[in-house]
Amino acid sequence: METESKVFNINASQTDKQNSNSNKELVKTKEVKGTPFTIISLTDTKEHFAALGQYRVTEKHKTRKAAEEEVKEISWNRIVQVRMILNEKMKDKSINEINK
Repeated sequence: METESKVFNINASQTDKQNSNSNKELVKTKEVKGTPFTIISLTDTKEHFAALGQYRVTEKHKTRKAAEEEVKEISWNRIVQVRMILNEKMKDKSINEINK
């Protein structure tokens, strides 16, 4: 048991050194022209999804283009998603105004 702990500690310190030595960008963003959406690309997992503000609106995709194509499709599901996000934002804004 103690041996496993030591191995874990060594690996953790090695990982910390690797992370501190690299200035690797973890997330890239790209606005989808003509929409309120942004494509978020995770560089470490190579996954891409569309977001509206802090809310993810698509599943994760293997390519940026696939995420962009999905979010550009206007469907009832997308309309409901956006409406729910707007309702949440309006509720947050109302709560913030009451707390002032």
